[in-house]
Amino acid sequence: MNGALAPHAGNPLVTEEATVQDLKLAQALGFERPTNIRNLIKRHRPTLEAMGLVLQSEAPIRSGKGRVSMVTEFRLNPAQAAFIIAKAGTKRADSLAVLMAEVFAMFSVGKLVAVDEDAAKELAAAQAREARRRYEEERDARSKAFAFLR
Repeated sequence: MNGALAPHAGNPLVTEEATVQDLKLAQALGFERPTNIRNLIKRHRPTLEAMGLVLQSEAPIRSGKGRVSMVTEFRLNPAQAAFIIAKAGTKRADSLAVLMAEVFAMFSVGKLVAVDEDAAKELAAAQAREARRRYEEERDARSKAFAFLR
């Protein structure tokens, strides 16, 4: 995936965070039909949105007969791309998912630490978001359980 993440210059809807275009990610992951990644993104959109805005735009494509139609193109931030990598199921994606799991395991036992204060703040914010997501999931589960008992 090296080189696939790029700042999205020229797009006024976008922050400075690097993103990856859906088809470039699909090619890097070895999808036989790169456009299939868009269905995967759509299916997991609620989870992806928990990691940030899922950027999308309409892009023209030309068929073999010259007909032009519009398709939705997605751009994912690094966390969203990592999630899609874990869900993709291609050989390359599985290999990357193993690497991500190994890095996470090292982090979990304190072998990887934030390199500076800004990174420490980002890490703390990510941990706070995760705690909030867990709290909301548990709250929703309790609400459903109590509603069932009524």
